[in-house]
Amino acid sequence: MIPRTALVIYGIALLLLSLVSLNRYVLVSLYRRSRSRWLDHPPALGESELPRVVVQLPIYNERYVLGRLLRSATELDYPRDLLSIQVLDDSTDDTVELARSLVGRYRAQGFDITHIHRDDREGFKSGALANGLNHTSAEFIALFDADFVIPPNFLRAMVPYMRDQKVGIAQGRWGYLNEEYSTLTRATVMGLDAQFAIEQTGRSFGGLLLGFNGTGTLLRARCIEEAGGCQHDTITEDLDLSYRAQLAGWRIEYVPSVVCPSELPADVHGLKAQQFRWTKGTQETAKKMLPALMRSNLTPWLKLQGALHLLSNSTYPILLLVGIINPLVVVIAHHNHIRIAWPISAYFIFSLFGTYSYHAEAERALHRDWLKRMVYFPAFLAQSIGLSVNNAKAAIEAWLGIKSGFIRTPKYDLTRRGQRWQQLKYRSRFSGTVFFELAMAVYTSAGLGYAIVSHEYGATPFLILFGAGYWLVAGYSIHHGLGCVSWIKRPNVHHVEEIAEAISPEPMRAPAMSAMSER
Repeated sequence: MIPRTALVIYGIALLLLSLVSLNRYVLVSLYRRSRSRWLDHPPALGESELPRVVVQLPIYNERYVLGRLLRSATELDYPRDLLSIQVLDDSTDDTVELARSLVGRYRAQGFDITHIHRDDREGFKSGALANGLNHTSAEFIALFDADFVIPPNFLRAMVPYMRDQKVGIAQGRWGYLNEEYSTLTRATVMGLDAQFAIEQTGRSFGGLLLGFNGTGTLLRARCIEEAGGCQHDTITEDLDLSYRAQLAGWRIEYVPSVVCPSELPADVHGLKAQQFRWTKGTQETAKKMLPALMRSNLTPWLKLQGALHLLSNSTYPILLLVGIINPLVVVIAHHNHIRIAWPISAYFIFSLFGTYSYHAEAERALHRDWLKRMVYFPAFLAQSIGLSVNNAKAAIEAWLGIKSGFIRTPKYDLTRRGQRWQQLKYRSRFSGTVFFELAMAVYTSAGLGYAIVSHEYGATPFLILFGAGYWLVAGYSIHHGLGCVSWIKRPNVHHVEEIAEAISPEPMRAPAMSAMSER
């Protein structure tokens, strides 16, 4: 009875993963139809038509990247009399004094820039944004997180999309300042590239529901108000606001040709914190918004695609379940003489081809050297599987209603290979999931050994990939947790004045436009 039950559960889990994978073909198809529209732009607004914009910069303990962020905000190509900047500071360290010092310097240069500091973090980022809105009457809000560099042409490129009064949000595409930093960052980029090249493009131009990404965004103040304001009952306030706005009748425009550079987590514990926040927040939003989505007047197709979008991160517990059952299936198949290993392998190859095509399409859309980049596809797959332990925990907590704080991702101003972060401030906590990841690595390796000894070779592709994923993430976690690499060479500054002086006056420019944009 137990073997049969295990096989049934295994089959259902694989079927559910297949449904999510099959929907990627839908998104790829929608992307291909709309690819030529990437470079379509509405006419630029005349100087007399430009609206008032406030740039909101939410920060929390960002001593290494604050100067870079503020410098890019003050370099925006936009009339000064129509532009204001809010530094929404929830910091608890010397970032507060640093922010005051830098804001004072820019105010002396004639910029309309204010430093708004809160003594508590109520509502976290969402609370800070809501507090900032109480101090402005601007029609539009440009939103950037601390790990981003604002492109100088961002406002002039995005404001024309707001000419359509039904557009409440315009989202730019993310770029990366340190994607070549390590294998970890390269693998991370592969996943994000697919989201911004295929997922967002397909959903936007296909008329489906989508989310804005919380940064690199221009929002209409009236849209925020009519959607219910900045709420903080989930830790992904962006996705929550996206769905509330769209169900209220607003549209989101995705603008892939406007690239907003950002810094990727170089520490796997920082990456885990970011992934945990994104996964848990999206499932909190799904729990909150699915009933409203199903009750809406949208077509069944839009409801289905919206549900798949909201529930996408619920695949992580299923993926972890598959990893747990994989070795058991080999043992059950061998002892009961069930010829199931090769069919599973065939399914694996079929699914792998679909996933490969999805990500290859994204890399080809964004980069001329896409074939070279696809060398990191195995690392991306392994990383995704290894992170399933961390992300499954996040998804399960969300559905059980277990609340957690907004755990920030540390930023270190890493823009060049060879820089080190290990002994800087803001180290991420050592993730407790590493012990489960190690256990899964050993367990899966034992299953692989059993498959080889028992000549169940059809199961080996699954087991090799899953084992590699658990070993990769567990190994990175231990390595980064112990801080094995030498300290990054930076000025030994301790006082706010010295930190401010140490910030380079040279402007940080956005990277070159992607190959798709160049076309």
